[in-house]
Order: sequence, then C-alpha cells, then structure tokens
Amino acid sequence: MNDISIQNNKTRSEIIAFIMNLLINVNKKIILHYYKNLKSEDISTKTSNDDFVSIADKKSEKFILEHLKGFLNVNDILGEETAFLQKKYDKYLDIPLLWVVDPIDGTKNYINGKENFCSMISLVSFMVPIATFIYCPLKHKFVYAFKNFGAYQVDTNTNILSQLLINPYKSLKLIGSGGTKGIPENYRKSILNNLRTSTERLFIGSAGIETIMLANNEIQFIFHGRVTPWDHSPMDLITKEAGGCVYMAINKDEFNIKSKGSILAASNVQIWNNIRDLIIPSDNPYRKYKN
Repeated sequence: MNDISIQNNKTRSEIIAFIMNLLINVNKKIILHYYKNLKSEDISTKTSNDDFVSIADKKSEKFILEHLKGFLNVNDILGEETAFLQKKYDKYLDIPLLWVVDPIDGTKNYINGKENFCSMISLVSFMVPIATFIYCPLKHKFVYAFKNFGAYQVDTNTNILSQLLINPYKSLKLIGSGGTKGIPENYRKSILNNLRTSTERLFIGSAGIETIMLANNEIQFIFHGRVTPWDHSPMDLITKEAGGCVYMAINKDEFNIKSKGSILAASNVQIWNNIRDLIIPSDNPYRKYKN
C-alpha cells in the first residue's frame, strides 16, 4: 500500500491543517453563501427525481479541485459532480494515490435549509481509503482519520481535539440510520420492512453526518443499499479507526472504492451480525444476489 505519505507525524499535521483550511474556506466563500439562498434555477437533478445537485455543489467542487490538485504531489482527483458527468470513472480508481471529493454531502438537506450536511475529502491508495476528512460548518466539527492512526474530532470554535472511540458495550436497543436505495425492487421492500420493524431507524440524509454520529456513539449502525467512493470512504475509515466495523452487507467483504452493493457499518462485530441477520436473514434471496 502506498501510504508512506501519512506515516510521518509532521506530514499528517500538515495534511490536517491544509484540508481543514480548505474546507472551512470553501464553506465560507461558497456553500454557506448559498445556504437558504438558492433560487429554483440553481437546483437540478441527476440520476433520479430525488438526486439533487445545486450551483453550490458545482462551484464548491470546482474550488476544492483547483486548490487540492498537486497537494502531496497527487494530481488525480475524483469529485462526485465531475464523476457524474464522466459516467465511467472506474479507470481512475486503482492508482497509487487518489483524492476523492464530496463538496456537499446531504445536498437534499442543504437545499431544504436543514443542518445535516457536510463536506468530505478522502485520500485513497489502490482503492483503499488511508486518510479522510469531514467538515460540518453548522456544527463546527472537523472530523478526520488516518489509517492505523485513529479517528479524531476538532471543535473549530475552540480548537479542542478529542479522540473518537466507539463504546464496546452491547446494547439490546438497535438504533441506526440508512436506507435501501440502490437495492433492486424485488428485494428492497422486505429489507426496508425489516429495518422498520426490527430497529429504531433514523433518517439523517447524509453519510458523513451518520458516520460522525456512529463514531460519537449516538447511533449503532448505518445501512446503505449502495456505495460510492465519496460517501463511503469516510464512513469506512472513520468507523474502523474509532473501533467499529464495516463490511459489505451480502458477503462481508471489506469495502474498497470499486465495491458494489449494500454496506453495513456498526459499533462492533456482534451488532453487525445482529443487524445483518435482522434485515437480511440467511433465507433472504438477497443474500445470494450478485451485483
């Protein structure tokens, strides 16, 4: 794995400072400028009627890409909005170092004036996330993780740093978030019903916010029907570095940015197994589904 760039403590500190400054600036200059200030012509859809994109998404991604390109001598960048335009982007994924960018995670919340949105950047090496960063401007939180170096949260108002550690205790009350979008319809209904009846399910609408909630012990699991490089690189690395576990839901494979299908993150392996057995029982035909 080409992770030499994160082994040095001084280098990690420089990366944290650079990315935090970049995400704070893009939010001040663009994202918060448009927050609750979007016009109808500033909003459009992509893959479906509820897959929104705004002028703020496009402008903020352009800003991030312009400033991020070349940092750490990494020139390959995969942004969510540019990836949508390119359609087939798999050829960019299996390389030594790649930046992956989601300028506004939780766009639907953002355009509706809700607070659950954030900006995310990940550094990926040969398809595996090795560093990741989430900034929540309205919550004043900057969360980051480096592979094998833990997960941390910074209060950007006070600069207080705290390590994120998921509690090891076992709980009977299963509280989590997520949805079934991306699962074929012939399987989706039963899985959604199992989620509703077997767990206390919240709808957050942002993978980044969900990840922070899991790492802060506010929820115990996250289930998503499909994965993307930009949403799930942060979820995978931060959850693991905080002490939780993440696997693809059907075959329990490790996540990488070429993974396909549903994913499940949980506080620990026992909860992961419990949730998987509740929402996708062993006799559910979705267990044998090939993406």
